[in-house]
Amino acid sequence: DFVGASETIITVSFNPLNSHDQYVLQWKEYHQKWETDGQSKKMNSTEMTKTGNGKIQTNIEGLNPGATYTVRLRVLAEESSSEAGKASPELIIDTEAVSCTPKPSCIIL
Repeated sequence: DFVGASETIITVSFNPLNSHDQYVLQWKEYHQKWETDGQSKKMNSTEMTKTGNGKIQTNIEGLNPGATYTVRLRVLAEESSSEAGKASPELIIDTEAVSCTPKPSCIIL
């Protein structure tokens, strides 16, 4: 599930399965190919903090501002830390564009 996005970070969450602890989160820019450009990070649900509703929330960092990304999740087989199951439906997420608007400030005279 999509949680939020900033200029360089996308936050997603998912419900862990009772039968599996190992997952791999994958992402790429929308126009890129999974085989050559996809990036990923492995996660162990037993080592991650769960939200109040039992979901695992994680960040994808170091992204390009104003870009569109495709994000998906795969379950890793318990006996192999490299063999991944079928990918989840893909999320298409935009990072925020860099803002040139000045932030409000307070001046005391």
